[in-house]
Amino acid sequence: MIRWIWFFAGILAVAAAAQESPFQFNGFVDTYHAVQTKWPHDLTSSRTRLRTEMRVDYDNAYLFASLNAVHNSILEDRTGVQLQEAYFNYQNDVVEIRAGRQIVVWGVADGLRVTDLISPVDYTEFMSSDYDDLRMAVDGFRVKYPGERVNAEIVYVPAPRYFQMPLEEENPWRPDMPENAILDFPDGPDTRFKNGDFGTRLSFFLSNVDFSVSALHTHNQSPVTVAGYDFEKDSIVIYGIHEPMTMIGGDMSMPLGEFVIRAEVAEYFSEALGYANSLDYARKNTFNALGGVDWYAGDNWTLMVQYLHKYIADYSHELAAEKNSSEMTFRISKELLNNTLKLSLYGMFDIDNLAYYGRASGDYALTDQVTLSAGYDHFGGKRGQLAKYKKNREIWAKAKYYF
Repeated sequence: MIRWIWFFAGILAVAAAAQESPFQFNGFVDTYHAVQTKWPHDLTSSRTRLRTEMRVDYDNAYLFASLNAVHNSILEDRTGVQLQEAYFNYQNDVVEIRAGRQIVVWGVADGLRVTDLISPVDYTEFMSSDYDDLRMAVDGFRVKYPGERVNAEIVYVPAPRYFQMPLEEENPWRPDMPENAILDFPDGPDTRFKNGDFGTRLSFFLSNVDFSVSALHTHNQSPVTVAGYDFEKDSIVIYGIHEPMTMIGGDMSMPLGEFVIRAEVAEYFSEALGYANSLDYARKNTFNALGGVDWYAGDNWTLMVQYLHKYIADYSHELAAEKNSSEMTFRISKELLNNTLKLSLYGMFDIDNLAYYGRASGDYALTDQVTLSAGYDHFGGKRGQLAKYKKNREIWAKAKYYF
């Protein structure tokens, strides 16, 4: 990792010296801390980060790199310097080429994944980061035709990555495990051509509607857990299973006055799904559909609601998931004090498990460079992961300085 950092830093420095003023440097420093509202009032998150972003332009091309220097008071293995993105981008009237570590975003959903399956998510500290910060970059290639009305895109990721899960024993977000359990979760598949993610997306931008169709060969990035027993170690072993699958889908966004209608649909072929007994898993075709409405109500009010439904074909009652499952999210925000103060309420509702998560927050722009934030996270319900996080109901504070 350090070699890559010095490599890109050297390229940027040489290019900057060779040109008159192609070099751009910016970033931010932020610090985030959260504490449980219930006894024993432990810290659930405590981290400080320096993000630096560097770009060098040359004619139709540019180099971009961003680094994170992180100090995490709870998760020591997360402390250090991490390469966030580092890629080369070239564009002319007919083609745009991007190669290197990059974040790829597909679809129109807000925080829910239907066709957006290329860049995985870092759930090491669950939902304690903004969704944009949860996204993980992948090492890959993108070739795009950047037309005004039509975009055509091809993506290839030779070394896919999986979700990062809260596995460390000291992590407050680690799911409950048997005392003698060993976790075996891979970081990604072996780097072979057949194991790579590859897909294409065709987007259309019309006067009253934008829509896309996409196809992707990938893996289930969120692990299916299967339990086994290691007789030599006299321990239960919980394996994270990731299997290849194919996604064919589409998305749509359409403005209607003060409203924006959003939708995504996708068929997952041969998706891995765990059994209720956690001893095995099956491969099933699933249909996934999302509908959403954004309302820009005036007077700096914004309201958003989304509904996501999943249907499992050729259903078996041995599966842990229901044949039909669904969840909803909503977001309400209001800007005050000449748009320097933003109050918002975000909610996620797992309908099948009757579980929920809510975040009330306020962001105040002290200056153009300094933002102060604070909020409260609430977990509850009867079943499922959200209900199990009741112990982590928390208050939090964040400060961010841009440079």
